[in-house]
Amino acid sequence: MKRINTTHFAILGLLRIKPMSAYELVKFSKESIGLFWNESYGHIHKSIKQLELEGSVAVVEETETGRRKIVYGVTKQGCDQLDAWLALPPEESVMRNELLMKIFVSEERHIPQLVAFLEEELEASERMTAVLAGIKASVPSGNSRQGQLWLLTLDYGERYLRMTIEWCQHALALLQPSEKEKRE
Repeated sequence: MKRINTTHFAILGLLRIKPMSAYELVKFSKESIGLFWNESYGHIHKSIKQLELEGSVAVVEETETGRRKIVYGVTKQGCDQLDAWLALPPEESVMRNELLMKIFVSEERHIPQLVAFLEEELEASERMTAVLAGIKASVPSGNSRQGQLWLLTLDYGERYLRMTIEWCQHALALLQPSEKEKRE
């Protein structure tokens, strides 16, 4: 069975939150859903053009102040498509983690490089934890359901990062030589 192009639905969902240009979509997605969903500018731009041809999005604003800016909004047809997709059960997630693949297929001689990769992953996860804290602070306070849903996805990201940090620390402790091993 053919997989659904979920990028289109991600774009429709983000545009339902607020109209945006392709550049703003990329920026907004990195700042909000980037931990669990990311697309390149080129892929988003191509998808928007396809959605526009299908009538799912439309240009709502076009300005030219040195640089051409086209802002898109979701149409009624796009909202209906998004709602239909939201009612479907999620497809099976496809996990791809290059670091885990490298660890799995490495040999002992690769351990120094793996340690460097793990240290980089640990630092990146710690930085991302700080980014999420900033995003969390910017979510409108109150008891709105939309705010609760956004905070729920942030909570997943925070928990995932804590697990990643803990795992990297564990892996580094296993792979780095002890002081005794260094002397031998």
